[in-house]
Amino acid sequence: MKKAQTLKALLPAVYCVPFAFLAAWADATHGTMLFYGIMAAGLALLCWCALRTGDIPIIFIGNTLSFISSCAAAKLSGVGPMGDYFKPFTLYSLIAVASAVSIAIHIIVVLICKAIKKSRKR
Repeated sequence: MKKAQTLKALLPAVYCVPFAFLAAWADATHGTMLFYGIMAAGLALLCWCALRTGDIPIIFIGNTLSFISSCAAAKLSGVGPMGDYFKPFTLYSLIAVASAVSIAIHIIVVLICKAIKKSRKR
């Protein structure tokens, strides 16, 4: 029980990692798409942890925190909009799209988990 409480307390902090910015930055500077996979795996692991602890709202709060930290990291890094590299997106719109896709996937996962839980109660 103590581990679950500790995990619940750490989830918001870990969600503050700017996953979308790091993925886009690695793509632009190193030409690797690997960090998009790391972003997806990291967010999936955080979603799973939130589901296991029963703290579903943190999934959406955490994705919002990750989006905000990604925008802040992009602004503070001094990296330009990179519109030429990410056509038709800029760095900020790519961060927004990646975050929106992540939230959409997590909504679907939460709905599926709730449906499974509901069907098991019957």
